[in-house]
Amino acid sequence: VTTHVFIVNEDTFPIHLQYQFAGTGAREREQHIKLLADVKRVRPKDKVIFYLEGVGFYGIFRVAQGTPLVFNDSSYLRQELGKKLIYRVFIEPDEVYPGYVTEWEALDKLPLYAQEVIWSLIYRKLKGGRGCTPITIEESERLINMLRTKNCNQTLAMSADDALTWDTNTKEIKVLSGCRGNFQYNGLRSQCMNILGEIITRLKSKRAYEDYLQAYFTENIGIDPKLEPICGKSKEIIWIGNEVFCGVGMQKIDIFTITSDRRENREHRVIELKDEAVTPDVVEQLRRYVNWTHSYIKGAINSNIQPIVVSPSPISGRGRMKVADGCKAFHAFNNEHIAKEIEYFEFEFDNNALIFNKVSY
Repeated sequence: VTTHVFIVNEDTFPIHLQYQFAGTGAREREQHIKLLADVKRVRPKDKVIFYLEGVGFYGIFRVAQGTPLVFNDSSYLRQELGKKLIYRVFIEPDEVYPGYVTEWEALDKLPLYAQEVIWSLIYRKLKGGRGCTPITIEESERLINMLRTKNCNQTLAMSADDALTWDTNTKEIKVLSGCRGNFQYNGLRSQCMNILGEIITRLKSKRAYEDYLQAYFTENIGIDPKLEPICGKSKEIIWIGNEVFCGVGMQKIDIFTITSDRRENREHRVIELKDEAVTPDVVEQLRRYVNWTHSYIKGAINSNIQPIVVSPSPISGRGRMKVADGCKAFHAFNNEHIAKEIEYFEFEFDNNALIFNKVSY
């Protein structure tokens, strides 16, 4: 279960609560592949926490089952929201508290240990943008415990007929008794773009498609068995992240999954995606990611951090030579024994489908 933090403001927050959805947008754009990759990360029963700009953090909600789970709807409630939200997902109450945790309490008040800082949100705040941020398992536990403590473990009492809203005076979430029927979501639930089709179109026209490849992964992790050798077995995946900030230098891990087997042994899969042949430079990226994982993710050690590289199969001899140089760098990295040996996958297109092959090097 991943926890996602959605950004709202004083105009949009009551609407999200009343109609029970979360969303993100990019000004007047109708599509935005990076935002789509972010929202495609959500899965049913994932947790949702709202960050109200200038106020603090509210929760806790969960992602509701829906078909489609993530949908495109840029017009419904636009006047009430005061902005365009192109990608949306339905939510439902999980463990909803009336009060909030201030930004100062969550992010600026320094804890005893640096590892207890919620760095994912610090980095997001420094960088700006992106309205849907994944936070790690431990960060989620800390933020949720802050909400529980702040509210003395007293959740809002509500029935299926009740709705929620936000009180601008008390700055608390409040129950609207018997009003659920007044806030039925009647907007369109359009499918989002055909991500795989866009990758193929860009590949044929020799245009960059790495962002689309990331969206393909977030859409299909834990769903398409073809990705299990890379991202982990569907039944064992307990956390999914993309664009995971791992330092003030704003380095970001393309895809990060955490798996846990029946004995609760975890594996941390650090995945770098490429839309061109690998080069030795990728090893320096992986080294930074592995070092960050060591330092920040609880329980991450040399034997359970799995660095992975995914890139297209070279179509020329020159491309294969580049890969050979990259594989030499893989061997040098493996000899450092700071993580498990790098796994390398190449992909190709066959009948408009992506085929992944693990490469021995």
